[in-house]
Amino acid sequence: MKPYLLMIAALGTTLAAGASEPDYRNRGIGLYPGSPAEYTAPKLTTDQTYRDIALHRTATASSSLDYNLTAQLATDGLLSKGEPATLTVTTNKGVDNSRDRLKGIDGNCVTPYYIYGPKGWLEYLWRGMTVHADTVRLCFEAAYDAQLPAGWRIDVEATTDGKRWMVVGHTAGTGLPGYQTRQTVSTDPNKQTGLTNLPLRRGILSIPLSRKDMAWRGLRLRFTMPSAVWWKVCDFDEGSAGDVPATFDLFKAPWKQRNMSWLPAEHFYSAWVASQEAAGEPQWLRVDLGTRASVDRLRIHWLYAAKAGEAQVSDDGSHWRTVAKLSPAKDGSIVEVACQAEARYVRLWLTQPQGRTYGIKEIEVLGRGGVVAQPANTLDMGKGKLSLNSWQIRRSLPSGTAQLQGASPWIEATVPGTALTSYINIGAVPETTVANNMRQVSESFFNADFIYRTTIHVHKGEISNGEGCLASALPHKYLCFDGIDWRTVVELNGQRLGRIDGAFTRARFDISKVLKEGDNELVVHVMKNAHPGPVKIKNQESTDLNGGVLGADNPTFHPTIGWDWITSTPGRCMGIWNDVWITADNGVSLCDPLVTTELDLPDTLATVTPTVKVVSTREAPSQLRLSGWIGPIRFSREITVGAGETREVSFSPAEYSQLARQRLRLWWPNGYGEPWLYDAGFALTSRTDTIATIHYKTGIRQMGSALVPSPDGDGERLQLFINGQRVDPLGGNWGFPETNLRYRGREYDATVRYHREMNMNMIRNWVGQTGDDEFYDACDKYGIMVWQDFWLANPWDGPDPDDEKMFMQNARDLISRIRRHPSIALYCGRNEGYPPATLQYALKVSIAELHPQLTYIGSSADDVVSGHGPYGMKPTAWYFSNISAKFHSEEGMPNIPTWESLHRFMNPDRLWPQGDAWGEHDFCMEGAPKGKDFNAIMERHFGEPASAKQFTKWAQWLNYDGHRAMFESWQTNRQGLIMWMSHPCWPSMVWQTYDYYLEPTAAYFAIKKACEPLHIQWNPAKREVEVVNISRDLGKPLKAEMQLFDTEGRVISTQETQTQPQRDTTVAVFSDVVIPDKDVYFLRLRLIDDNTIVSDNFYVEGREADKLQALTTVIAKAQLAVSQRFVHEGNQWKGTVTVKNDGNCPALFIRLNLMGSDGEQILPVIYSDNYFALMPGESKSIGISFSDADSRGTEPRVVVSAFEHGVE
Repeated sequence: MKPYLLMIAALGTTLAAGASEPDYRNRGIGLYPGSPAEYTAPKLTTDQTYRDIALHRTATASSSLDYNLTAQLATDGLLSKGEPATLTVTTNKGVDNSRDRLKGIDGNCVTPYYIYGPKGWLEYLWRGMTVHADTVRLCFEAAYDAQLPAGWRIDVEATTDGKRWMVVGHTAGTGLPGYQTRQTVSTDPNKQTGLTNLPLRRGILSIPLSRKDMAWRGLRLRFTMPSAVWWKVCDFDEGSAGDVPATFDLFKAPWKQRNMSWLPAEHFYSAWVASQEAAGEPQWLRVDLGTRASVDRLRIHWLYAAKAGEAQVSDDGSHWRTVAKLSPAKDGSIVEVACQAEARYVRLWLTQPQGRTYGIKEIEVLGRGGVVAQPANTLDMGKGKLSLNSWQIRRSLPSGTAQLQGASPWIEATVPGTALTSYINIGAVPETTVANNMRQVSESFFNADFIYRTTIHVHKGEISNGEGCLASALPHKYLCFDGIDWRTVVELNGQRLGRIDGAFTRARFDISKVLKEGDNELVVHVMKNAHPGPVKIKNQESTDLNGGVLGADNPTFHPTIGWDWITSTPGRCMGIWNDVWITADNGVSLCDPLVTTELDLPDTLATVTPTVKVVSTREAPSQLRLSGWIGPIRFSREITVGAGETREVSFSPAEYSQLARQRLRLWWPNGYGEPWLYDAGFALTSRTDTIATIHYKTGIRQMGSALVPSPDGDGERLQLFINGQRVDPLGGNWGFPETNLRYRGREYDATVRYHREMNMNMIRNWVGQTGDDEFYDACDKYGIMVWQDFWLANPWDGPDPDDEKMFMQNARDLISRIRRHPSIALYCGRNEGYPPATLQYALKVSIAELHPQLTYIGSSADDVVSGHGPYGMKPTAWYFSNISAKFHSEEGMPNIPTWESLHRFMNPDRLWPQGDAWGEHDFCMEGAPKGKDFNAIMERHFGEPASAKQFTKWAQWLNYDGHRAMFESWQTNRQGLIMWMSHPCWPSMVWQTYDYYLEPTAAYFAIKKACEPLHIQWNPAKREVEVVNISRDLGKPLKAEMQLFDTEGRVISTQETQTQPQRDTTVAVFSDVVIPDKDVYFLRLRLIDDNTIVSDNFYVEGREADKLQALTTVIAKAQLAVSQRFVHEGNQWKGTVTVKNDGNCPALFIRLNLMGSDGEQILPVIYSDNYFALMPGESKSIGISFSDADSRGTEPRVVVSAFEHGVE
């Protein structure tokens, strides 16, 4: 059975059994949101009505012609006329079916398409669609041999029928095209074989066409240039180039008004079409009915018919039985096949096509049973908020769409959730995180606007969602949205309420005069991204280029176009991704509180300035009293709010002495103290009533920064301070919360707590892609500072935003929304580059106005900070010799998950050897991950692995040593490191500390060790032992101990010394350490305070760096005695596991793996330590804790294993 079938089966079982399980039990490993209270997906129930039981059921196929005409469209309930839109790309080297074929027309000048030779050509031939152009434009580069004659010509040829071509335009010159760049390039742009460096020209051309108002089936560019070695078509589309600067960088090319209409994904057609390349082999289309059902007959709507095939059924998706033979059919025919059977899965097994390939517009499975979706649960938002439920969604079909049916069927929706999530949750598409299932989902289906609808019930003074009520005695009612991607029009009872533009802004509509007694229809029209761009395809070699044209639509979810750590997501996460709710008030409300703190340093007496926004929707001014509190401190004043006015009100310490010089508990980042949070709030009152209140948590802290000279002479460097103390920022980049935005409070709490447990103190919200309040709440709670980016990726990874006004509206709303959080440490304008000058100025001004005291830097990797990797694994000693003198924003390496996690998301038949399936989950040989380097280091360590299971076990050792070295190296100067990345958004094999299923990898425990506030470590570059003291004031000396062991666990030598390092220092305690002349030896370090070990570290070293193959012959199977005891306390389990080495040789890399009595892991889980070593006779106790909600009602037990060379 394929893994995705297993996961769908498990999901169906969970939903069916949900009523009998305790409400607090979470849904299962890797199922998000995990908490039933936060899960708003429809319920799937069995229905015995005779109907098409395949409608909106998961369909998968052996292949598809492209990423638009996928199996999903065979069960979507839509029937199309005519021919599907497809594109064939041909060059002078032949037909191109590679992942690069759309790069010349993807709207992004950074993504190149290469044409080779002095007489090259590039042809686009469309089928089922036409393109229009009166003028075409071309952004290009050309590498040439300067020794050959000059002169060039570009012809544009066109065809209306795909057969007869004509020249319709040209441009030429006697010299060389474009302008001369300063670059030299290889004869082979892919750098596989080319060695000769060539000069490079660059330019943008407009070519008017002689035939106007034509519908072209094909366009061809013919390049003639005697000296050309290759042309790079950076982009080619309809339109005029306009004013072209004399010189330009590709990522700043003047290429506005990018045209997406030449991409087939913009021309929806509902059908599955098999790959023509694969049509010589049997092809199949499989439908999962969701549960065992009674099948009566099939109705097949052929696009391209089969000459021979079979109808098959299965109970497990693996073992099939034939129930009918398929008779030869004609293209475009509708065939019914009798096939009475009881089964869960139905498959068409196609063995011979009538023509070039197979195509099915729709497959109907007529019968009884199967599953249908019922309305979802409603979120209990509390605090006077009524969440809306019973949402439905459908794909919007533009006028003129070639469909036989007038509208796309409505389905039960998941809100909050992306459009794609709604289809996943009803079983219309497979779980997209497993295997390569994302490519079973149609790009063109989700490249569309979507319409959401629900009903608001009003009855005798109450607003109801069917499960809860909101008393409507208050005169003003509001409809509130916390986040929709991308642009939105909202209507209530047919009346337009307004627009919401951009993914990261809130909206509030006064619906008091629109609501009526009875049912009120709410319609939310969500518009798709203007520049979704084509799919990025990963393979074993590389992950394809990062980012793309979607950046023009920022603020949006830019990574969903595809990066080297996230795959291209159909729909690009469009939809109502955040909460929707109704509230009511007396016409004045409060929002966006802020507490600014100044400390009387070096004392910590706090002077605070509380601020809040007051919003009036009244038609007349209001005289009110505004009162506030921060813990025990109370303050109030009279205010006047004008009609329709929004104003900020602050309480100055100069006027309110109770706010000045108070002894308050401070909020500290993790490792520096407790992140104390006070209950705080504001209330508005009239003479007789409370008009509005707001409650929030706040932390009293003074955040600051300084620019100091960099000791390496490279300008200045940024240093962060909190409460007067310099901070050593240690943390990780979050690129995206979850690939389909399915994280909720439970997941944010668990993952941010993991950061605390790793002794981290900062998360970088990379490119601002994590927008949930629950994320910031968790960071406040666990003392994790937030480096907050805005929505600008590296300039090479996507263009500047087209709509700067929308960008700044979103930016100002974001700053206003998150400023109440004490965890916000600094803002950054752009990843690895600077914002456009206009945005740079606007962001600086907005932060100074809305969130004073906070530091702003323009670039994440330039000037006062450093960055740019590396991102592949290096030998451990390399890290200590290659650190910058500045706060470093990105450095990482692959991080392979455990075997238990790997087999959750990989197809069993693609687990080994490594191939494209590994690349699909980011482990690629080339590119930033550099998987080949990881493999080479593993082979040097232990030899060549024989299986995926052995690879994952050995990989944990590399995960540990690599990540420990990375963080320990940066502790030599303590300027800060934000690793790339600490959090995965989907099942990945790179750049994470725990995996998608929330299992901590060995890297997690290595970082936990390396980032201890008081830490002892080995510096291999200097051959010395160091003690790092980040934040403690030591009242007395500590004992530092160094021991060397041989491979039998015998002590070679022991050294001791006293040390008392000052806070914020790194000191050497043993220098010029003599290394044993042995193939492999062990180094153990301890820092001891009155017989209590406050830090310890264990290294396996060798005569030759990172060469540990001798371990495979000298380390016997570990003999471990294990005792364990667990106690259930409320909703928590706590346990202690003691492991003793009863053998005669060292036990290395001991792993504890928490399991339930059902044989499945329990996740998430907190271990006090893991992946550790014991010498003969030694023992160690490990603390374990986890939530009973994650136990599945099973009894916990721990499985203990240790390093060994063979495969278990």
